[in-house]
Amino acid sequence: MYELKAEARETVSKSSTSGLRRDSKVPAVLYGQDGASHLAISKRDVEFLIKERGTSGLINLVISGGDNAGSFPVIFKNLQFDYLRKNVIHLDFQSTKEDQLVKIKVPVKGIGTPYGVLRQGGVLQQNAQETEISCLPKDIPDFIPVNIEEMKLNDIVRAADIEGFTFSLASQSFFTVASSRAARKMAETAE
Repeated sequence: MYELKAEARETVSKSSTSGLRRDSKVPAVLYGQDGASHLAISKRDVEFLIKERGTSGLINLVISGGDNAGSFPVIFKNLQFDYLRKNVIHLDFQSTKEDQLVKIKVPVKGIGTPYGVLRQGGVLQQNAQETEISCLPKDIPDFIPVNIEEMKLNDIVRAADIEGFTFSLASQSFFTVASSRAARKMAETAE
């Protein structure tokens, strides 16, 4: 579990938030059973976490100062980015309990090269980069691996085809091997 350090914020206003950003810190909010706690986190630590772990997985949030000082297992609830430079400008965290299911978005990665691409001239399309699953916090994967080597032309892999996870949307499509212009020409010459 990755550890992220945060400081409790006493004042929450537009000017104090701007000051945080000038000091290379990111404002954040921790939502839990006791309400919301306003925090400040080092921008460098946030960028490192997102680069190394992505936005899925369990995080040990260590808060110093304030009434809610301590260590909390959390997940990302929401991230806000600066639309021009793609910098993180605000974070929301949700506290978790060991025995309580959480809904979280995790990336989906295809493993291998489909038969339909190698032998039938098809084109692999990834229809969804991430999906929402329900699981216990200790079972949150870094990503969902999908073996796509056996896919033939016009095959589709949906959430319902993948075992071991409880998906929020079972009909969600992840991968398709579509017909390419070359595959259509091969089919016409074969006739």
